[in-house]
Amino acid sequence: MTTQAQAKRGTHKVSQKKLLLRGDIHSPSFEQMKLFDIAIKMRKSGLSVDFIVDAVKTALKFEGVADLVHLWADERDSKERDEIIADIQDMIDASKQKEKSEEIYIKFNDLDAIAKNIRAFKDSLYQEVMKRGGISQLSELTGIPQPSLSRFFNSNAMPRRSTVLKIAKALDLDEIKMDILWSK
Repeated sequence: MTTQAQAKRGTHKVSQKKLLLRGDIHSPSFEQMKLFDIAIKMRKSGLSVDFIVDAVKTALKFEGVADLVHLWADERDSKERDEIIADIQDMIDASKQKEKSEEIYIKFNDLDAIAKNIRAFKDSLYQEVMKRGGISQLSELTGIPQPSLSRFFNSNAMPRRSTVLKIAKALDLDEIKMDILWSK
């Protein structure tokens, strides 16, 4: 290699180091690297691989999710981190709403009836979850982080179709069993 080529190569390395040290947020590659670094931290904190992969994929498409991922990395309070994880899961679910996944057929024409009695529905479903190993087990089966499942069961909000489908599939609940839970 000529001296001139070595000098050019050395200058290129210095430029890359300056870019990385400077933290050029305008570089898409640098942003991806930061997200991947955070993904490693998420894995070390015990989050499921499926959740992390979905979070990073969604963060690469939507700046709001990327902001939440960075917020999670900067947060030290575990309760706040759990809330951020639940928010990220909500964003992942919302971004997947366009995808049709009808592996289990559930009558969702009954959502009006469910809306009137959401608390009873979630309590019944929660009892079924507890019979089958609890929230931790459900988290492993669905890939939904525990904080998101806790938010799901503790809120009186209308459940998302995608979340109910994941839970029904994980617990192997068929249409009849779901109807029974909804009618309580």
